[in-house]
Amino acid sequence: MGEIIPERTSLIAAEINIIKHQTEKMVLNNFIEIGRRLAEAKGLIKYGEWGKWLKEEVGFSQNRAEKLMRLYEEFGREQSPLGDAGALGRELPNVSYTHALILLGVPEEDRAQFIRDIDIESMTTRELEQAVNEVKQSQKEKTGLQEALAEEKEKSTRLAQERDNLKKEAGDLRKSKQELKQDVEKKILEIKKLAENSNFKSYQRVSNELAAAQIKLLTSKIAFRFEGLEKAFKELSYEMDLLAKVDEQVYGEYAKKLNGFLVKTMEERMRK
Repeated sequence: MGEIIPERTSLIAAEINIIKHQTEKMVLNNFIEIGRRLAEAKGLIKYGEWGKWLKEEVGFSQNRAEKLMRLYEEFGREQSPLGDAGALGRELPNVSYTHALILLGVPEEDRAQFIRDIDIESMTTRELEQAVNEVKQSQKEKTGLQEALAEEKEKSTRLAQERDNLKKEAGDLRKSKQELKQDVEKKILEIKKLAENSNFKSYQRVSNELAAAQIKLLTSKIAFRFEGLEKAFKELSYEMDLLAKVDEQVYGEYAKKLNGFLVKTMEERMRK
């Protein structure tokens, strides 16, 4: 074997790497173009016929077709058909089809920064998968933190709302308490008035009953006195008649006295 010439072998290695990268780039571009045409075809094929068409016409499974269309959706929409790297060249370095599929695991909003931050071309498939998994974990933690912050914000908003509601309820309770106090005072006054009114009515009733009893008593007394007076007057008249038969002069004197007494009594009664 001949002597190894370092300069030549280094040049050969560089040429191989260039061809390899060009091949990988070409393969990736071609897969993206296949994804473009698959997306177009899917829009034209009847529902339910997609899997059959893939198998019979291009020999693809639906899973592989979905991956190729995903590559087009993520990396090829701004690329002109067949050849112009355009946005793809700006976003993707020289990576293989396998690496491009792995990059789909990075959220779209973080992908460009992720590609700029690492040396994808020098990474193995396992290393790239690990880096993407770390991004996913970081994104998951970020999402979890955002959700926790959103939950805390919602909780704070809810607590603030509950606090405002409690303040309002406390104000309403104070107002209700004041209104209740006023209502109780009003009821007490009404009850007092009612009690006074009831006492007055009771007093009126008792007074009326007492007056009726007094009237009844006086009427009984008057009736008794009247009966006694009537009886005494009859007896007096009877005695006067006997006196008239015995002594007319004495009878005349007593008749005059009796007449004067009756007239005087009637006059006094009339003046009252």
